[in-house]
Amino acid sequence: MNYKVVCEFDGRSFNGWQSQKAGNTIQDNIEHALQIITGEKAGIIGCGRTDAGVSAVNYVFNFKTMKKFQNLKRVTSSINALIDNNIHIKNIKQVNDTFHSRYDCKFRLYKYSVYSGISPLRRPFHTEINRKPNTVLLKKNLAEIKGKNDFSSFCKRKSLKNNNIVDLIESRVTMKGNELVFTFKADRFLHNMIRLIVGTLLDIDKGKIKMSIKEIIKKKNVKYAGKTAPPDGLVFYRAYY
Repeated sequence: MNYKVVCEFDGRSFNGWQSQKAGNTIQDNIEHALQIITGEKAGIIGCGRTDAGVSAVNYVFNFKTMKKFQNLKRVTSSINALIDNNIHIKNIKQVNDTFHSRYDCKFRLYKYSVYSGISPLRRPFHTEINRKPNTVLLKKNLAEIKGKNDFSSFCKRKSLKNNNIVDLIESRVTMKGNELVFTFKADRFLHNMIRLIVGTLLDIDKGKIKMSIKEIIKKKNVKYAGKTAPPDGLVFYRAYY
């Protein structure tokens, strides 16, 4: 049986989604609970990686088991009782055997939140800046990078692939009060891509970088990018199938 799961997590205390030798990942935590429930050592497949410290609202994964669950609400409650309370399973449903949460995902949506000022209540999920940003400048830069581009300039060197082209179909920013929210939707994202873009935009806004985002993209070298923004403000919002 193949099951599709939607979960939410506060990623600040984890080393990211994907299982690793160091442990303390969201995947490891959920797999341990599933092994107790199913009696099987079956891996789960996430819709994409998230960096250490990054959170999610509607993260999708799937897993296969020999068990045919009769009451999925009870299974959901059982998993939630076993996993870290910073992770919450929202719902589970049975899907066809060919469903793959990563390969079937067409687009992924992330948001990055910045707060202009000091706010202890918002700080856990925002990056604080000490100025009022120039939203006109930010919007202009974001509009110029929409579409298919080689985003090598916005990827950790060690994670570069032969193909670093990303189809960025949505890149925008909104300002409400003192809260600045960046929204990105693409077919995939490179390692640290969003955090590098946001950090670069904030450096451009601050006047530390004189080039535009579009000019930096053309360089195809991360040395021209700005500082990587902290993970706290980044949240995975949706996977599109």
